[in-house]
Amino acid sequence: MEEMPPKKKRNQEEGEQRDLEKEAKAARLVFLLFGHGTQSEPEPKPKPACPPSPSSSSDHDGESNSDDDNDFSAEGLRARDAALSVCKSVVSISASTDGDPPSTFACTGTVVAHEGSATWIITSASLIRKPESDTEVHEPHAVKIEVLLHNKKVVKGRLLMYDLLYNVAIVSIARAKLPAAMLNDLPDSYFLTPGLVVAVARKFESGRLQMKRGETLRAACELDCDELMVSTCQFEQNFFIGGLLVDLEKRILGMNFIDERTTPFLPVQIVGRCLRHFKAYGEVKQPWLGIRGRSLHLLESARLEEICHKFSKPPSGVFVDMIPEASSANCGGVEVGDILNQLDGVVLHSIAQLTSLLLDKMEVAMHERRPVILKALIQRPKDGATVAAKLIVAERPPGECDTLLNNRWTLPPPTVYYWGPPDIYDWVDDDSD
Repeated sequence: MEEMPPKKKRNQEEGEQRDLEKEAKAARLVFLLFGHGTQSEPEPKPKPACPPSPSSSSDHDGESNSDDDNDFSAEGLRARDAALSVCKSVVSISASTDGDPPSTFACTGTVVAHEGSATWIITSASLIRKPESDTEVHEPHAVKIEVLLHNKKVVKGRLLMYDLLYNVAIVSIARAKLPAAMLNDLPDSYFLTPGLVVAVARKFESGRLQMKRGETLRAACELDCDELMVSTCQFEQNFFIGGLLVDLEKRILGMNFIDERTTPFLPVQIVGRCLRHFKAYGEVKQPWLGIRGRSLHLLESARLEEICHKFSKPPSGVFVDMIPEASSANCGGVEVGDILNQLDGVVLHSIAQLTSLLLDKMEVAMHERRPVILKALIQRPKDGATVAAKLIVAERPPGECDTLLNNRWTLPPPTVYYWGPPDIYDWVDDDSD
């Protein structure tokens, strides 16, 4: 057999030595993380031959990548294309807190902006919520945030801001060459017709892209946030929280959350306005109205029939469930049980549309530094009357009824995770500037 040239042989030996050193470093890290209580030092994980792809059928922990990953039907391929259309903007985020044992909550985030030397990621405020409470959060300085990018690079994150009404948060990292997802508004009547969708996430342990297919529903969510909508993308894994919901036309529909019996999501028009308010004011500026309600088409059939008997044609709009006494003076005589049919001539179809209009008017009020008046058309089922009202859109007084702006959110239990340094895996080149 012909002997290998000395130079080629030397390069091969050096490559094998680097692989052995990498595996030894990985073994030392695992041993340090899991302590001296083990019987022996754990064997290093073999280095994969190539980086895992989003379409791989297995994961590092043996779980399948996705229930829908091997569906090669026309619909399945469209769903995969929709997920891949946003994949470079989708990251995994962990928030670690000290304790006994230490815990880490992991979820998904989406790159949405590049501001100066930073890249902004929008995600769920569940990232910093306390597991024993559905309304409290950890002190930001007590939370260590790390972000796993699509190229499997881990970077430090910093919490910029959060909002407990819509359960959204912004995390910043050092500026990276990642595309920012566009949070564009959808037509006001888009969600009146159920449509096929795919929930997209990035798994914490492996960094792999995940997807779950389903469809949107005309159904009410059981969580406090009135603006939430529901899809049938069933998942129990925490890492889907904060991820995107995308339709098969590759349009972003909203941000996913999790609940016991439903899969709620915050519509994209609300997510986009939260980002816009964060950029302008450092927080979401809520109008001092506090109206709680439901989209009329989500009421039970018997109640809808009663309402229809009061008017010449079936109304549309938002059914008012509650008006806080503290802000009732700004509601222009609107009563519980009324139907908000129009605002400034725009016909309402959903509570998310109403909230979007109010958040837009808050921007006007902040710019002009004075309250803004909205002309509302009200339909009153109790007597069949149609009346006009004026809503005063103004900033909430400091410290006034903070609890009105907090919602209850389902928070899965925390888990202990461990991440190693980049050089123990098959990482790709740095994407940062």
